[in-house]
Amino acid sequence: MAISAPVFSDVAEGVWKSAPDVNGLVVHVRARPCGQALCGVVERAKDRRGYDKKSTAVGKRVFWDMVQQADGSYEGTLIKPSGNTRKQTTMLVDGNAMHLVKCTGNSGNEVVWTRLR
Repeated sequence: MAISAPVFSDVAEGVWKSAPDVNGLVVHVRARPCGQALCGVVERAKDRRGYDKKSTAVGKRVFWDMVQQADGSYEGTLIKPSGNTRKQTTMLVDGNAMHLVKCTGNSGNEVVWTRLR
């Protein structure tokens, strides 16, 4: 009997750069273990051009309780760094790309973050 490997099994720990939000805010998020799950905390905030920007998002946890699933994906909660919207999210790591898929009802929204280190 053959056992198949997870489709997305790349390491999720590290520092990730978000896509710009509607206000142009880009955050650098450190993902690391917290208990049996994975959590991400904002370390830096930048504008679209890459310049440091003061933000209340720095130091905030943007995802937590990301628990790895049998297929290698993670399931947990994501909050927008610039808001208070919490969404159940599926996180898929493929090399240097982190796909965050948030679904509500029959529609889903995918955002891709890039690994910095």
